[in-house]
Amino acid sequence: MNKSFINTLPYAKEKELTTLIENKRSFAVDEMELHVFETYEASSLVPLQFGDIVLINMLEGKKVMHIGQLDAFDYQPGQMLMLPSYTKMLIDFPEATLHKPTQCTALVVSKTKIDSILNYLNEFSPKHQMIGEWNFDPNIFHLYNTPELTDLLNKFFRIMMDSNALKSVYADLTFKEVMIRLMQAQSMLALEIGNSANAVLLHLKEFIRTRITERISIESLERVANMSKSSLTRLFKKELGVSPMEYVISERISKAKELLKMTKSVKESCFGAGFSDVNYFVRIFKSKEGITPGAFLLSV
Repeated sequence: MNKSFINTLPYAKEKELTTLIENKRSFAVDEMELHVFETYEASSLVPLQFGDIVLINMLEGKKVMHIGQLDAFDYQPGQMLMLPSYTKMLIDFPEATLHKPTQCTALVVSKTKIDSILNYLNEFSPKHQMIGEWNFDPNIFHLYNTPELTDLLNKFFRIMMDSNALKSVYADLTFKEVMIRLMQAQSMLALEIGNSANAVLLHLKEFIRTRITERISIESLERVANMSKSSLTRLFKKELGVSPMEYVISERISKAKELLKMTKSVKESCFGAGFSDVNYFVRIFKSKEGITPGAFLLSV
């Protein structure tokens, strides 16, 4: 999955340290609390739990998460967890040191606030009738940050840690955007793993993947979906946060990454993923992945 990294926040000053394991600083506005945690020594099975819905972002270092009956998994920058209230966590910090601490954020939001935003979106900006209502999928809780989501979270964290007189207003407006991007990220992941409830999007994904080396136009997608261009664009924009052709490009990039691992050839991967120009392929790959196809090869 693509992932984007949130900026590291200013670390706690020495006088703010009360513990070397999950030292916490908190910043609050109405119905939202941002906690910044830092750990300065290796430790294991540290318990953590919140009384409301929590969005956890890893900013620096590595954790190993133990949640319920799930297998333990590594948790690193670029990833987000969205967990329901009272979820019990046990956390390992295998690499934390005084000179290389871990840092993560936990944004705790009341269910009342989340419900009010969902109700607002469903009333004033309803989705396409084929998608259903705005809502979160509790089964998709481990996400990778998209560039759009990362930009918003960087902005939101700055607002929460500031002392601006209009802080609560700015935080509320920005969090509404964060929620939309989160739901779109969930929808994109559900589509990728074949768990989307939207039959049209699943059909289009299969159409694109089976014809990845062919020319795919917006007109061909309209015909397959039996929808007008405007309706198709609204469907993609609201559900996934991208246009139909942006989604095609993302599928081509995903295919190119698979081929790069197999063929070790930038040229073969370019044409095998449906791109017709190597120079364009290199530019679009770098813009989406942050590195060139050649650098990607060296990293795998």
